[in-house]
Amino acid sequence: MTEASLPRASQPSPVPERADTAAPGFLLAAALRHARWAILWERLWPALAAVATVVGLFLAVSWLGLWLWLPPLARAAGMLGFLALAIVAALPFVSLRMPGTSDGLRRLDRDSGLRHRPATAIADELAVTSQDPYSLALWNAHLERARQAAHSLKASLPSPRIAKRDPFALRGLVLIACIATFFAAGGERVKRVVAAFDWQGVVLPANFRIDAWVIPPLYTGKPPVILPGIRPGESFAQLTAPVSVPVNSTLVVRATGKVNLDVPGSGGVTPSKEEVRAPAGTEEHRFTIAATGAASLRGVGDDVTWAFNAIPDKPPIIALAKDPQQQGRGSLLLSYRLEDDYGVTSAQATFVRKDDGTPQGAGAHPLFGPPEFSLSLPQART
Repeated sequence: MTEASLPRASQPSPVPERADTAAPGFLLAAALRHARWAILWERLWPALAAVATVVGLFLAVSWLGLWLWLPPLARAAGMLGFLALAIVAALPFVSLRMPGTSDGLRRLDRDSGLRHRPATAIADELAVTSQDPYSLALWNAHLERARQAAHSLKASLPSPRIAKRDPFALRGLVLIACIATFFAAGGERVKRVVAAFDWQGVVLPANFRIDAWVIPPLYTGKPPVILPGIRPGESFAQLTAPVSVPVNSTLVVRATGKVNLDVPGSGGVTPSKEEVRAPAGTEEHRFTIAATGAASLRGVGDDVTWAFNAIPDKPPIIALAKDPQQQGRGSLLLSYRLEDDYGVTSAQATFVRKDDGTPQGAGAHPLFGPPEFSLSLPQART
């Protein structure tokens, strides 16, 4: 007899088909299938248990709240350690192979405890020529005895022998810790697990700084308007509404550090025509806010937009509150009213001769010109 060629589990016997071999052949195929599944589970379960132990340990550590106490760099190191453990635990999957027919037959012969390997014998073939009557008679007798024993062929339950691989029962300790921390975490279970992947600050962000502000025209007397800037690793406070500034204000965007500014304007926000002299080590862009518009900043993460509403400048108004009144010693009393958006700093009175239609002599001219003098104001700016 030889085991050089083994048939498939669905065709366990190559001998001529007879009525008394159908039942043993069916029993052998069923037993062989169960044996192969048992072997597969024994090969698969140790790797699954190792991976499950690593996952359970990660959950127990997370639900304990360890990631909330550690800095970002320690979180990253811890996650790399768990990743390495998971890879080591999953290495048996690389060499995992499906059990073959020969593995199943050997398992049946071993678990059945019968002599002369009946499972292997039923699936075996005659080594010599079938024309030899003596050899054929011995072979048929051997097969008959193996078929009679086929009813006793069975595969035992899978025995992965996890205890031999884990003599200290660490898997049980991890299971208990996982259950205890699950209830201890309460409603923060998801938050504590997600904290393990919060590595913000592990990699140092680029060292740069972007500031922006608006300079109103000098005549308005308004202070500069500081806009939200950008810092590495910080979220930008996006403006929810346009910023109202006086018309013809100047927008200044200045960057310090390694960053290339890309600041396009839109609407009434146009690049300033004045020469920009930025301090050393900085990059600066200036815009004139002539009408309602916006300026955008690109290339530093999310796009940033500053929107502006230009407030038009109304011309100043001056008017006499009542007619001029002559005072003693030839003085004159003027009562006047001044109005302007941003206040008045100075006012000048100029007198001209009223044209009443009276003809003047040829070449006549006054000895003195009309008076001009500054008007007094109640305060520096009103």
